[in-house]
Amino acid sequence: DASSGRMRVLVRIRPLSEKEKADGHEPAVRSVEDQPTLRIMDSGQEREFSFDGVFPKEATQSDVFVETGLPVLRSCLGGINGAILAYGQTGSGKTFSLLHQSAEEEEAGLLPRLIFSLFVHIAQDDANVYEVEAAALQVYNEEIDDLLHLGHHKGVGQRLEVQAAGHVPGLTWVKCQHPEEMLDLFSRARANIVYAETKMNKKSSRSHSIFQVRITKRVRVTAAPTGEGMMNMECTRSRLIVADLAGSERMKKSGVEGMRLREATKINKSLLALGNVMSALAAQKPHVPIRDSKLTRILDGSIGGNCKTCLLVCASPATENAQETLNCLEFAYRAMSVAVTAQVNAGTVAVDADALQSDLRRDPRLEALRHGGGG
Repeated sequence: DASSGRMRVLVRIRPLSEKEKADGHEPAVRSVEDQPTLRIMDSGQEREFSFDGVFPKEATQSDVFVETGLPVLRSCLGGINGAILAYGQTGSGKTFSLLHQSAEEEEAGLLPRLIFSLFVHIAQDDANVYEVEAAALQVYNEEIDDLLHLGHHKGVGQRLEVQAAGHVPGLTWVKCQHPEEMLDLFSRARANIVYAETKMNKKSSRSHSIFQVRITKRVRVTAAPTGEGMMNMECTRSRLIVADLAGSERMKKSGVEGMRLREATKINKSLLALGNVMSALAAQKPHVPIRDSKLTRILDGSIGGNCKTCLLVCASPATENAQETLNCLEFAYRAMSVAVTAQVNAGTVAVDADALQSDLRRDPRLEALRHGGGG
Protein backbone atom coordinates (compact mmCIF):
# COMPACT_ATOMS: atom_id res chain seq x y z
CA ASP A 1 0.00 0.00 0.00
CA ALA A 2 1.63 3.23 -1.18
CA SER A 3 -0.16 5.23 1.54
CA SER A 4 1.01 3.07 4.50
CA GLY A 5 3.75 5.49 5.58
CA ARG A 6 1.72 8.68 5.22
CA MET A 7 -1.65 10.20 5.94
CA ARG A 8 -4.46 8.79 3.76
CA VAL A 9 -6.65 11.44 2.16
CA LEU A 10 -10.12 10.93 0.70
CA VAL A 11 -12.52 13.55 -0.62
CA ARG A 12 -16.33 13.45 -0.60
CA ILE A 13 -18.33 15.75 -2.87
CA ARG A 14 -21.88 16.25 -1.64
CA PRO A 15 -24.83 16.65 -4.04
CA LEU A 16 -26.10 20.14 -4.87
CA SER A 17 -28.74 21.22 -2.34
CA GLU A 18 -32.27 22.05 -3.43
CA LYS A 19 -31.57 25.73 -2.75
CA GLU A 20 -28.41 25.65 -4.85
CA LYS A 21 -30.33 24.05 -7.71
CA ALA A 22 -33.12 26.64 -7.38
CA ASP A 23 -30.52 29.43 -7.43
CA GLY A 24 -29.16 28.04 -10.69
CA HIS A 25 -25.79 26.84 -9.43
CA GLU A 26 -23.87 24.39 -11.58
CA PRO A 27 -21.37 21.85 -10.22
CA ALA A 28 -17.91 23.46 -10.20
CA VAL A 29 -16.20 20.16 -9.38
CA ARG A 30 -16.31 16.96 -11.38
CA SER A 31 -14.88 13.55 -10.68
CA VAL A 32 -13.01 11.47 -13.25
CA GLU A 33 -14.69 8.12 -13.85
CA ASP A 34 -12.90 5.13 -12.30
CA GLN A 35 -10.10 7.36 -10.96
CA PRO A 36 -9.61 8.99 -7.52
CA THR A 37 -9.32 12.34 -9.29
CA LEU A 38 -11.22 15.65 -9.17
CA ARG A 39 -11.21 18.55 -11.61
CA ILE A 40 -12.12 22.11 -10.67
CA MET A 41 -12.05 25.44 -12.51
CA ASP A 42 -9.61 28.03 -11.13
CA SER A 43 -9.49 31.46 -12.81
CA GLY A 44 -10.58 29.99 -16.12
CA GLN A 45 -8.11 27.10 -15.94
CA GLU A 46 -9.07 23.53 -15.06
CA ARG A 47 -6.99 22.04 -12.26
CA GLU A 48 -6.73 18.35 -11.41
CA PHE A 49 -6.15 16.74 -8.00
CA SER A 50 -5.65 13.03 -7.28
CA PHE A 51 -6.18 11.49 -3.83
CA ASP A 52 -6.34 8.07 -2.17
CA GLY A 53 -10.05 8.02 -2.86
CA VAL A 54 -12.87 10.20 -4.15
CA PHE A 55 -16.54 9.81 -3.22
CA PRO A 56 -18.80 11.37 -5.86
CA LYS A 57 -22.27 12.63 -5.01
CA GLU A 58 -23.76 9.15 -5.53
CA ALA A 59 -21.53 7.60 -2.83
CA THR A 60 -23.32 6.03 0.15
CA GLN A 61 -22.51 6.29 3.85
CA SER A 62 -21.45 2.64 3.68
CA ASP A 63 -18.98 3.44 0.85
CA VAL A 64 -17.38 6.12 3.01
CA PHE A 65 -17.13 3.79 6.02
CA VAL A 66 -15.60 0.90 4.09
CA GLU A 67 -12.87 3.08 2.54
CA THR A 68 -12.29 5.49 5.42
CA GLY A 69 -13.35 4.01 8.76
CA LEU A 70 -12.77 0.28 8.41
CA PRO A 71 -9.00 0.39 7.65
CA VAL A 72 -8.44 2.67 10.67
CA LEU A 73 -10.55 0.43 12.93
CA ARG A 74 -8.58 -2.64 11.85
CA SER A 75 -5.34 -0.87 12.80
CA CYS A 76 -6.74 0.03 16.23
CA LEU A 77 -7.82 -3.57 16.85
CA GLY A 78 -4.21 -4.55 16.15
CA GLY A 79 -2.89 -2.13 18.78
CA ILE A 80 -2.12 0.82 16.48
CA ASN A 81 -3.50 4.31 17.16
CA GLY A 82 -5.95 5.62 14.58
CA ALA A 83 -7.54 8.95 13.70
CA ILE A 84 -10.20 10.10 11.27
CA LEU A 85 -10.45 13.85 10.71
CA ALA A 86 -13.33 15.45 8.78
CA TYR A 87 -12.37 18.78 7.22
CA GLY A 88 -14.26 21.22 4.98
CA GLN A 89 -16.16 24.48 4.82
CA THR A 90 -19.44 25.07 6.67
CA GLY A 91 -22.29 23.12 5.07
CA SER A 92 -20.11 20.68 3.13
CA GLY A 93 -21.49 17.52 4.77
CA LYS A 94 -18.86 16.74 7.44
CA THR A 95 -21.22 16.11 10.35
CA PHE A 96 -23.59 14.04 8.19
CA SER A 97 -20.69 11.90 6.94
CA LEU A 98 -19.19 11.45 10.38
CA LEU A 99 -21.81 11.57 13.12
CA HIS A 100 -25.27 11.14 11.62
CA GLN A 101 -27.52 8.79 13.60
CA SER A 102 -30.72 7.63 11.99
CA ALA A 103 -33.42 4.99 12.26
CA GLU A 104 -32.57 4.30 8.63
CA GLU A 105 -29.51 2.05 8.87
CA GLU A 106 -28.12 3.08 5.47
CA GLU A 107 -28.06 6.74 6.59
CA ALA A 108 -25.86 6.09 9.66
CA GLY A 109 -22.59 8.03 9.72
CA LEU A 110 -19.05 6.83 10.17
CA LEU A 111 -18.88 7.00 13.99
CA PRO A 112 -21.99 4.85 14.67
CA ARG A 113 -20.70 2.33 12.11
CA LEU A 114 -17.27 2.28 13.77
CA ILE A 115 -18.84 1.63 17.17
CA PHE A 116 -21.06 -1.20 15.93
CA SER A 117 -18.24 -2.83 13.95
CA LEU A 118 -15.88 -2.58 16.95
CA PHE A 119 -18.23 -4.49 19.22
CA VAL A 120 -19.10 -7.06 16.53
CA HIS A 121 -15.37 -7.79 16.25
CA ILE A 122 -15.05 -8.07 20.04
CA ALA A 123 -18.03 -10.45 20.19
CA GLN A 124 -16.54 -12.65 17.47
CA ASP A 125 -12.98 -12.76 18.85
CA ASP A 126 -12.83 -15.82 21.12
CA ALA A 127 -9.08 -15.56 21.68
CA ASN A 128 -8.92 -12.10 23.28
CA VAL A 129 -10.52 -9.92 25.94
CA TYR A 130 -11.08 -6.21 25.41
CA GLU A 131 -11.58 -3.20 27.64
CA VAL A 132 -13.17 -0.26 25.79
CA GLU A 133 -13.49 3.29 27.13
CA ALA A 134 -14.96 6.41 25.55
CA ALA A 135 -14.44 10.15 25.98
CA ALA A 136 -15.56 13.27 24.10
CA LEU A 137 -14.48 16.89 24.09
CA GLN A 138 -14.92 20.07 22.11
CA VAL A 139 -12.55 22.92 21.35
CA TYR A 140 -14.81 25.98 21.65
CA ASN A 141 -13.37 29.50 21.43
CA GLU A 142 -9.90 27.99 21.99
CA GLU A 143 -10.99 26.30 25.24
CA ILE A 144 -11.26 22.55 25.82
CA ASP A 145 -14.58 21.31 27.29
CA ASP A 146 -15.35 17.80 28.55
CA LEU A 147 -18.60 16.84 26.77
CA LEU A 148 -19.26 13.84 29.03
CA HIS A 149 -18.75 15.54 32.41
CA LEU A 150 -21.95 15.17 34.44
CA GLY A 151 -21.62 18.82 35.52
CA HIS A 152 -21.16 20.14 31.98
CA HIS A 153 -24.31 22.31 32.09
CA LYS A 154 -23.07 23.91 35.31
CA GLY A 155 -19.78 24.84 33.69
CA VAL A 156 -17.79 21.99 35.27
CA GLY A 157 -15.20 20.14 33.17
CA GLN A 158 -14.47 23.17 31.03
CA ARG A 159 -11.23 25.00 30.17
CA LEU A 160 -9.19 21.81 30.54
CA GLU A 161 -5.46 21.72 29.82
CA VAL A 162 -3.81 19.62 27.15
CA GLN A 163 -0.43 17.91 27.48
CA ALA A 164 1.93 16.17 25.07
CA ALA A 165 0.44 13.78 22.50
CA GLY A 166 -3.01 15.32 23.00
CA HIS A 167 -3.46 13.96 26.55
CA VAL A 168 -6.10 15.85 28.58
CA PRO A 169 -5.80 15.32 32.36
CA GLY A 170 -9.16 15.05 34.10
CA LEU A 171 -11.10 14.14 30.95
CA THR A 172 -14.08 11.85 31.69
CA TRP A 173 -13.54 8.29 30.40
CA VAL A 174 -16.42 5.81 30.59
CA LYS A 175 -16.12 2.03 30.19
CA CYS A 176 -18.47 0.56 27.58
CA GLN A 177 -19.37 -3.11 27.13
CA HIS A 178 -21.96 -2.80 24.37
CA PRO A 179 -22.46 -0.60 21.28
CA GLU A 180 -25.67 0.93 22.63
CA GLU A 181 -23.81 2.20 25.71
CA MET A 182 -21.25 4.00 23.57
CA LEU A 183 -23.84 5.35 21.13
CA ASP A 184 -25.83 6.75 24.06
CA LEU A 185 -22.69 8.35 25.50
CA PHE A 186 -21.78 10.02 22.24
CA SER A 187 -25.41 11.17 21.75
CA ARG A 188 -25.17 12.83 25.17
CA ALA A 189 -21.89 14.43 24.15
CA ARG A 190 -23.36 15.72 20.89
CA ALA A 191 -26.21 17.35 22.82
CA ASN A 192 -23.56 19.47 24.57
CA ILE A 193 -21.84 20.64 21.37
CA VAL A 194 -22.33 24.32 20.53
CA TYR A 195 -24.31 24.83 17.30
CA ALA A 196 -25.83 27.94 15.73
CA GLU A 197 -27.68 28.89 12.57
CA THR A 198 -25.79 30.85 9.92
CA LYS A 199 -26.70 31.85 6.36
CA MET A 200 -24.55 28.96 5.10
CA ASN A 201 -25.89 26.22 7.38
CA LYS A 202 -29.07 25.73 9.42
CA LYS A 203 -27.12 23.97 12.16
CA SER A 204 -23.51 25.06 11.98
CA SER A 205 -21.06 23.64 14.51
CA ARG A 206 -19.29 26.42 16.41
CA SER A 207 -16.69 24.09 17.86
CA HIS A 208 -14.37 21.24 16.89
CA SER A 209 -15.77 18.03 18.40
CA ILE A 210 -13.47 15.11 19.12
CA PHE A 211 -14.66 11.64 20.08
CA GLN A 212 -12.12 9.21 21.53
CA VAL A 213 -12.11 5.46 22.13
CA ARG A 214 -9.41 3.57 24.06
CA ILE A 215 -9.04 -0.13 23.33
CA THR A 216 -7.00 -2.47 25.55
CA LYS A 217 -6.65 -6.06 24.28
CA ARG A 218 -5.17 -9.08 26.04
CA VAL A 219 -5.29 -12.84 25.56
CA ARG A 220 -8.31 -14.62 27.08
CA VAL A 221 -7.48 -17.28 29.70
CA THR A 222 -9.07 -20.66 29.07
CA ALA A 223 -8.68 -22.23 32.52
CA ALA A 224 -9.81 -21.04 35.96
CA PRO A 225 -7.11 -19.01 37.78
CA THR A 226 -5.43 -20.76 40.70
CA GLY A 227 -4.16 -17.79 42.76
CA GLU A 228 -5.87 -14.82 44.41
CA GLY A 229 -3.41 -12.03 43.60
CA MET A 230 -2.86 -9.77 40.60
CA MET A 231 -1.35 -11.10 37.42
CA ASN A 232 0.54 -9.04 34.82
CA MET A 233 -0.45 -9.90 31.27
CA GLU A 234 0.81 -8.65 27.93
CA CYS A 235 -1.58 -6.37 26.11
CA THR A 236 -1.91 -3.82 23.31
CA ARG A 237 -3.37 -0.35 23.86
CA SER A 238 -4.67 1.85 21.08
CA ARG A 239 -6.61 5.08 20.81
CA LEU A 240 -9.14 5.91 18.10
CA ILE A 241 -9.94 9.58 17.48
CA VAL A 242 -12.83 10.81 15.33
CA ALA A 243 -12.72 14.59 14.86
CA ASP A 244 -15.51 16.66 13.32
CA LEU A 245 -13.67 19.91 12.63
CA ALA A 246 -15.79 23.06 12.52
CA GLY A 247 -16.08 24.49 9.02
CA SER A 248 -14.07 27.41 7.76
CA GLU A 249 -16.27 30.29 6.66
CA ARG A 250 -16.09 33.73 5.17
CA MET A 251 -17.74 36.08 7.69
CA LYS A 252 -19.52 38.15 5.03
CA LYS A 253 -20.97 35.05 3.40
CA SER A 254 -22.19 33.37 6.59
CA GLY A 255 -23.68 36.62 7.98
CA VAL A 256 -22.34 36.13 11.51
CA GLU A 257 -22.00 38.97 14.01
CA GLY A 258 -21.47 39.57 17.72
CA MET A 259 -20.70 36.35 19.63
CA ARG A 260 -21.01 34.27 16.43
CA LEU A 261 -18.39 36.49 14.79
CA ARG A 262 -16.00 35.84 17.69
CA GLU A 263 -16.65 32.09 17.37
CA ALA A 264 -16.02 32.19 13.62
CA THR A 265 -12.78 34.13 14.14
CA LYS A 266 -11.55 31.50 16.63
CA ILE A 267 -12.57 28.66 14.29
CA ASN A 268 -10.72 30.20 11.35
CA LYS A 269 -7.66 30.91 13.51
CA SER A 270 -7.46 27.28 14.68
CA LEU A 271 -7.94 25.96 11.14
CA LEU A 272 -5.16 28.27 9.95
CA ALA A 273 -2.94 26.81 12.69
CA LEU A 274 -3.85 23.29 11.53
CA GLY A 275 -2.98 24.26 7.95
CA ASN A 276 0.39 25.60 9.09
CA VAL A 277 1.11 22.37 11.00
CA MET A 278 0.18 20.25 7.97
CA SER A 279 2.38 22.39 5.70
CA ALA A 280 5.35 22.14 8.07
CA LEU A 281 4.95 18.36 8.37
CA ALA A 282 4.51 17.92 4.61
CA ALA A 283 7.66 19.96 3.95
CA GLN A 284 9.50 18.10 6.77
CA LYS A 285 10.47 21.39 8.41
CA PRO A 286 12.51 21.18 11.63
CA HIS A 287 9.95 23.27 13.54
CA VAL A 288 6.26 22.32 13.55
CA PRO A 289 4.03 24.99 15.20
CA ILE A 290 1.90 22.44 17.06
CA ARG A 291 1.44 24.75 20.08
CA ASP A 292 -0.18 27.60 18.14
CA SER A 293 -3.71 26.36 18.84
CA LYS A 294 -5.60 24.16 21.29
CA LEU A 295 -6.88 22.22 18.28
CA THR A 296 -3.41 21.34 16.99
CA ARG A 297 -2.28 20.45 20.52
CA ILE A 298 -5.24 18.06 20.89
CA LEU A 299 -4.34 16.49 17.54
CA ASP A 300 -0.65 16.23 18.46
CA GLY A 301 0.25 12.59 17.89
CA SER A 302 -2.72 12.09 15.56
CA ILE A 303 -1.16 14.04 12.69
CA GLY A 304 2.34 13.08 11.65
CA GLY A 305 2.97 10.85 14.66
CA ASN A 306 2.42 7.32 15.96
CA CYS A 307 -0.98 7.02 14.34
CA LYS A 308 -2.76 5.72 11.23
CA THR A 309 -4.50 8.91 10.17
CA CYS A 310 -7.20 9.34 7.55
CA LEU A 311 -8.33 12.79 6.43
CA LEU A 312 -11.86 12.95 4.99
CA VAL A 313 -12.29 16.24 3.16
CA CYS A 314 -15.90 17.17 2.48
CA ALA A 315 -16.56 19.69 -0.28
CA SER A 316 -19.44 21.56 -1.85
CA PRO A 317 -19.81 21.27 -5.63
CA ALA A 318 -21.63 24.63 -6.06
CA THR A 319 -20.06 27.37 -8.18
CA GLU A 320 -20.61 29.92 -5.37
CA ASN A 321 -18.32 27.81 -3.13
CA ALA A 322 -15.67 27.12 -5.77
CA GLN A 323 -12.93 29.15 -4.05
CA GLU A 324 -13.48 27.47 -0.66
CA THR A 325 -13.61 24.06 -2.34
CA LEU A 326 -10.34 24.80 -4.17
CA ASN A 327 -8.75 25.80 -0.84
CA CYS A 328 -9.94 22.50 0.70
CA LEU A 329 -8.52 20.46 -2.19
CA GLU A 330 -5.16 22.23 -1.89
CA PHE A 331 -5.14 21.52 1.87
CA ALA A 332 -6.01 17.87 1.17
CA TYR A 333 -3.29 17.51 -1.43
CA ARG A 334 -0.64 18.88 0.97
CA ALA A 335 -1.82 16.47 3.66
CA MET A 336 -0.92 13.51 1.43
CA SER A 337 2.74 14.35 2.02
CA VAL A 338 2.45 14.10 5.82
CA ALA A 339 4.42 11.07 6.99
CA VAL A 340 3.14 8.84 9.81
CA THR A 341 5.10 6.41 11.98
CA ALA A 342 2.37 4.11 13.28
CA GLN A 343 3.44 1.14 15.39
CA VAL A 344 1.87 -1.38 17.74
CA ASN A 345 1.56 -0.07 21.32
CA ALA A 346 2.51 -3.09 23.44
CA GLY A 347 2.51 -3.15 27.24
CA THR A 348 1.26 -5.03 30.28
CA VAL A 349 -1.96 -4.86 32.24
CA ALA A 350 -2.55 -6.02 35.85
CA VAL A 351 -5.52 -8.39 36.02
CA ASP A 352 -7.10 -9.77 39.20
CA ALA A 353 -8.60 -13.22 39.75
CA ASP A 354 -12.19 -12.00 39.33
CA ALA A 355 -11.40 -10.52 35.91
CA LEU A 356 -9.66 -13.73 34.84
CA GLN A 357 -12.65 -15.74 36.06
CA SER A 358 -14.93 -13.58 33.91
CA ASP A 359 -12.86 -14.61 30.86
CA LEU A 360 -14.65 -17.95 31.09
CA ARG A 361 -18.10 -16.32 30.85
CA ARG A 362 -19.74 -14.61 27.90
CA ASP A 363 -21.60 -11.29 28.03
CA PRO A 364 -25.09 -12.28 26.82
CA ARG A 365 -25.56 -8.86 25.19
CA LEU A 366 -22.50 -9.44 23.01
CA GLU A 367 -23.62 -12.95 22.09
CA ALA A 368 -26.34 -11.48 19.89
CA LEU A 369 -23.65 -9.61 17.92
CA ARG A 370 -21.56 -12.72 17.29
CA HIS A 371 -23.67 -13.79 14.35
CA GLY A 372 -25.10 -10.40 13.49
CA GLY A 373 -22.10 -9.19 11.50
CA GLY A 374 -21.24 -5.51 11.13
CA GLY A 375 -20.38 -2.77 8.70
